[in-house]
Amino acid sequence: MFALSCNEFRMKNDVCLLPGIQSEAVRTCSDLLEKNHEAHHLFFYIPGGYHNHTAHHLLAALGFGASSQTLKHIFEQHTKIQQPLAALNQKENFDPEKCLGDDKYYHDYLEFFKNELISEKYQGKMEALIEDYTFNKGYLGLILAGAYHPFIHLGYALEFQSKGMAIEGLAMAAVDRINVKDVVDHINLNSSGDGDKTALEIIELIRNDHRFDDMIVYTDARPKTPILLQRGGGPLIEEYARMWKPDLNDARRTSILVNVAAIRPNKPPRLDFFLMHATTSGLFLDIIVHSLQSKQNQLKLMKAKFATDLLYYVARGRPKLNVDYLCNEYQVSNEHLYSDAINPWLALIEKCLTHPDEHVLKTIRALMYAEKFDTAQDALPYLKIAQMVMDALFPAESTGWVQEGIGWDEYWCTVEDLISSS
Repeated sequence: MFALSCNEFRMKNDVCLLPGIQSEAVRTCSDLLEKNHEAHHLFFYIPGGYHNHTAHHLLAALGFGASSQTLKHIFEQHTKIQQPLAALNQKENFDPEKCLGDDKYYHDYLEFFKNELISEKYQGKMEALIEDYTFNKGYLGLILAGAYHPFIHLGYALEFQSKGMAIEGLAMAAVDRINVKDVVDHINLNSSGDGDKTALEIIELIRNDHRFDDMIVYTDARPKTPILLQRGGGPLIEEYARMWKPDLNDARRTSILVNVAAIRPNKPPRLDFFLMHATTSGLFLDIIVHSLQSKQNQLKLMKAKFATDLLYYVARGRPKLNVDYLCNEYQVSNEHLYSDAINPWLALIEKCLTHPDEHVLKTIRALMYAEKFDTAQDALPYLKIAQMVMDALFPAESTGWVQEGIGWDEYWCTVEDLISSS
């Protein structure tokens, strides 16, 4: 199920892989993915719903040409904190339609989707399995739950042509938490008419909409999305999501800007943990959309992903997006400028592979992917943005993601001002 084939994933024209991926590394990655599948639970901390990122880290590193030795080191570090995969429940106690949202049935869903994939209906075709469950069996809101993790998992499955990852991704969707179905299921995804606004135009409207002011505040418990929905934020999110004119370039760029453009002048760069997931999942929007046979389903997925991005944008404090400052005024540190490098991307990638937090690597990879596939005339300076991300997250032992909510002034008051060089 986890045997990767260089020929299969290299032939796909909607992925971005660095040259130098060795056959030995591909075999090592396959073996480690299989071990993770057989031994470990979906969550490494079950009460908190903290996801096992072993597979994501391995495949992101492989995509950047990591060696077998590097992949083994990644696996060893993740294994230290994982929870064992629980035994299967009694068959009579498991109903795939009634056990949704209960992580004690994760193993049962793994077996269920394994059997579904090889059934006569799907005949081993993971693309057909994913599309059918997402759009015909109510999983669209589920794959975007849990801070996008099932969506990301399925994206890796399609990118690297891994049936095992597809099984895991659907099982993850079945039992994950932080549910966004309240937003996704109420958008009129079947509407033939689209809105007429760009994503950034909609975000600016949301920033100035005072109806959100009391729905979520800085002191609310994180990750804040459930509280926002409990207080009636869903219908407002839906209202704005319907205004969007669907466009893949616009969706990808905005999934990046809601994260990286939240930095502020005169402050060291800081990046929000949950908005970062809008960026890392944005890499896979193109891949999943292009795997779908139905044009209508492609449009539905784009709308649902955009609505989820808006949900997290509001839940993290509706940060002002300082796009001009990011693109034109922000000064990259000398450490990450790589002015002497023939190709700064390569030096940057080599360093990001050393960071113990896989989210750094995944973010850099999403930016490199965007640089390759952004067809807009005014493309973003993706290399500079990647350098800013490195500034924000190195050195690894003394920096990290913002958990409190990056849109609130209360958070930024805790960050010291930059010392002027003048």
